[in-house]
Amino acid sequence: MINGVISNKFNLMDEVLAELQSLGQVTTAQLDQDWKVRRAIERNLQILTEIVTDVCQRLISLSKQSPATTGADAINRCVAIGALSSPEPYRKMIQFRNFIVHRYEKVDTAILVEIINRRLSDFEAFREEISRYVYRMENT
Repeated sequence: MINGVISNKFNLMDEVLAELQSLGQVTTAQLDQDWKVRRAIERNLQILTEIVTDVCQRLISLSKQSPATTGADAINRCVAIGALSSPEPYRKMIQFRNFIVHRYEKVDTAILVEIINRRLSDFEAFREEISRYVYRMENT
């Protein structure tokens, strides 16, 4: 049985991914013209990256370690405990989250298009890696 906190986070991840996937392929022109869709994408991507950090922090806590001080630290520590195989592309998620939160004035639509059209699978890969790790931990 997957940890309840992680399970709840993954349920939210599934909802947010479904919302983003329902958009289909997007273009920079579309996002430049439709601020509502652009802002919805920005917010949903921020939520997804927060979930990644929260799940990592939970695994760190379950391994009896002190909390990570940054999102990048959380990713690196999950690699160290064997929950993730590599910090990439997850470190890029954290970098994007920091950019969107701290440089929110104008997010380059080309970056949003790249993530929506080609990188949503990174979140699914994160979910799969963590699920396999939790399964192993619960069955050892």
